[in-house]
Amino acid sequence: MPADTGTSRANDAVRDFPGAFYAIIRGIDRFTDITGRLIALSMAFLMVIITYEVCARYLFNSPTIWVFETSNFTNGAAFMLGCGYALLKGAHVRTDIFWENYSERRKGVIDLLSYLVLFFPALITLMVISIDDAYLSYEIGERSQESVWRAIMWPFRASIPVAALLFVIQGISEALKCLYQIRFGREFQHREKIEV
Repeated sequence: MPADTGTSRANDAVRDFPGAFYAIIRGIDRFTDITGRLIALSMAFLMVIITYEVCARYLFNSPTIWVFETSNFTNGAAFMLGCGYALLKGAHVRTDIFWENYSERRKGVIDLLSYLVLFFPALITLMVISIDDAYLSYEIGERSQESVWRAIMWPFRASIPVAALLFVIQGISEALKCLYQIRFGREFQHREKIEV
């Protein structure tokens, strides 16, 4: 095989796949990577407040009333908001029993259909419903019943539609990658199975 065949194949792919799709994929992936890294910083905040609670409780015998709920809300929001980042990194669960035997085109078709039939409708529905819930929570001044601190709930509830939106945005990039996979019979970019 000539040395320049790989380059020729890549150039054919660039000509045959719309340049706007490349730009959208790269832009969304960059956005998701940045937001995922920013969301990960909430884990540093979580570590600090839990360390503070442990010191306050066991060294000074003065436990806080706010750390328990703050840590629950922070962890829950980060878990949801990080779903788009996990999708970018290929860290979501996939059943590989039959998957490895499929051709790349068949994998692309199955993934694209899954995005169109299951992923987008479910997340758009979740987003619409949770926007209403977050607004209602804000409007009535909903407060938590978990502790005497009675934290306001609307910021946590607002993280649900934001998480769904971030997930949908990354889903657009993944659907375009499926089109690429169907068209050319190979992955847009190879991702190792990782844990985020």
